[in-house]
Amino acid sequence: MLLGLGLLAVGGAMPDPSLAQRPFAVHDPFYRGETARRPFYDGYAFTTEVSYRSPGASIRPDPLGLSFRLEYQLAPKIDIGAVLDAAGSNTGRTIALSWLTFKYYETEENTDYAFRLAVDPATDGRLGNPQVDAAFLSTTLLAPNLSADYAVGLRRVRVGYQEITTRSVELDGSTAIPERPTLTDITYTRALGWEFHSMAQYSLLLNPARSNIFVSGLLYLGQYDIVETSLNQHAFEAGGGGPATPGEILDEAMNGETGEAPREHNAGAVWIRSGIEYNRPGYQIMPFMSYALKQWAPASDNHPARLSFGLRFMLR
Repeated sequence: MLLGLGLLAVGGAMPDPSLAQRPFAVHDPFYRGETARRPFYDGYAFTTEVSYRSPGASIRPDPLGLSFRLEYQLAPKIDIGAVLDAAGSNTGRTIALSWLTFKYYETEENTDYAFRLAVDPATDGRLGNPQVDAAFLSTTLLAPNLSADYAVGLRRVRVGYQEITTRSVELDGSTAIPERPTLTDITYTRALGWEFHSMAQYSLLLNPARSNIFVSGLLYLGQYDIVETSLNQHAFEAGGGGPATPGEILDEAMNGETGEAPREHNAGAVWIRSGIEYNRPGYQIMPFMSYALKQWAPASDNHPARLSFGLRFMLR
């Protein structure tokens, strides 16, 4: 209860300068409806989630999120799992393994506890580095028909992004040319930093199967060092030589060896989320909607993303 009140207090007290979301388009699989109770019964579960978020990241986001999760009961108190993300880009939609998860459960009287560890298996070959997210969760039955879920966690962020960009070419400084020639380039971006996440969710239970109507508050705070460079810019500065891979180019930029120095990016958001969770022994259906009460970031990143909605379906 205190955590939920704290989220609302923070949301009301935050200043409202420029609005922004985190540096990359992310439909996060964690801290949204997470619970300290195992949500499946027969040893494994398969979950599909599709969601739509209004455009609002610094780098052209794909507003449609599609992810898959496989969870397996390794021991009575231990689950392992994998999260696959079907990310959209300039070249289409591809499926990639985004997280490997480990979850440990404990129960004491009317409260369930869980520790969840998630590791990103990405490598520099796809412009990313391993990330780690650790969270503590609890689920408490406050009344016969009222349940509360709390989560708090910390994430080490090491993510990369690349996109094909075009820009007009200046010719003799003239501005009267009706159609300027364009130059195609590849822009590389990397963010390194930390994120703090917390969630408080309250569910009104409707039947013994724990179908419910829920409302939750989510707080996200992030601090990153961001560096951006391009293939043509690097080739010009290196005189045609030097490292050729995106990872090596960004390493040089992050170390200040190119003309582009890392910039600090502090961002955050307070979201409210609500929906209906319909439970049956063999499946779960959950339509949901989220709205950003407050968002903030540096003035140069004025790209608000206010609304998100979607559907989660679990076979168990």
